[in-house]
Order: sequence, then structure tokens, then C-alpha cells
Amino acid sequence: MKKVTLLLFCTCLLALANMVVAQSGNVLILKDRGVTIKSFTKDNYIEFEFSNRQWITGQIQWVKNDSIQVKQYALQTAMTAYGTYGQDTLKLGTLTLHINEIRAFAKDKGRYQSVFANGAFLKYGGVLYSGLNITNSIINKEAVFSSRNVPSIAGGIVAYFIGRWMSKKNPPYRPIGKRFSVEIL
Repeated sequence: MKKVTLLLFCTCLLALANMVVAQSGNVLILKDRGVTIKSFTKDNYIEFEFSNRQWITGQIQWVKNDSIQVKQYALQTAMTAYGTYGQDTLKLGTLTLHINEIRAFAKDKGRYQSVFANGAFLKYGGVLYSGLNITNSIINKEAVFSSRNVPSIAGGIVAYFIGRWMSKKNPPYRPIGKRFSVEIL
């Protein structure tokens, strides 16, 4: 009888040991087309755009099932007593919000954003090229909109609009929507 109860006890103990309940609701994850690119836990620094289009920076105090609490602060450059510049921390209090109130995440600091990728080169180059063609036509006393000059001016204008399109496609932040998503695990 003792062997049967011992065997039953060991079986119950083994069954209870195999039932593992995963912890949930303590990691905020930013995903790019379903792939995790950044995760945030308690005491991590976070910078995001709130639903009222205000950028919030701070430290995460806790992450729960569908909400987070951020201890807001801002770094400001201030003059020290010795006449040099230093960073001063301004504490703004805590903010509790639902994850659906996050509109966008800031891109990581220190990452170079190319002038070719954000369209600035095409925008400035297109305006300068069109302006140069118009200026040269005026200097040479030619018709500004002659059949020889119109394609060059139009090329500059087209380059400008392609640059604007590129800057909309590659913003300096990660907007939550089609490509980027946020969830709590």
C-alpha cells in the first residue's frame, strides 16, 4: 500500500511540476512587420509620441497587461557655476497610459540618417537645379520657359517631389500602424 501511495504522490508531484504558468504583462515590445526590434521592461528609458502628439521621455516604472506607467523627465542643457554647460534633469511626474495611446517611437539616438534616404538631397538639389536653370536663362537673356529649358526646370521640380515622397516614407520616428506595432507580453 505504501508503494502505491508513494507512486501516486510522485505522479501528482510530477504533474504539478510540469504545469508552468508563464508570467505575462511585464515586457513592452516594438515590432517591425511582426519581428521584435526592441523590448522595454521596468526601469528602461523610453521615448514615444503620446496620443496628443506630445513626445514623452522617461523611465518605465511598471508594465501591466495593457498599460504602462512612465516616470517622465527631460534633459536640459544648463550652465554650471563654473561657466561650462552640463545636463540638468527636469522631473515631470508619472504618467499611466494604455498601449493604444502610443502613436510612434523615436528612432535610436546616434543612428545616422542619410540625406539620400530621407529625401533631403533630392529636395534641395531639385530646387537648386531649377533655380540655376531659371537664373542662367535670365543672365543669358533667353526665354525662361523656352522649349529647351522647360525639361530641365521640370526635372528639378520632379526631383523635389520625389524627395518629399521619400521623406514621408522614411520619417525620423517609427509610427505605429501598418509596419510597426506594439504589444505587451
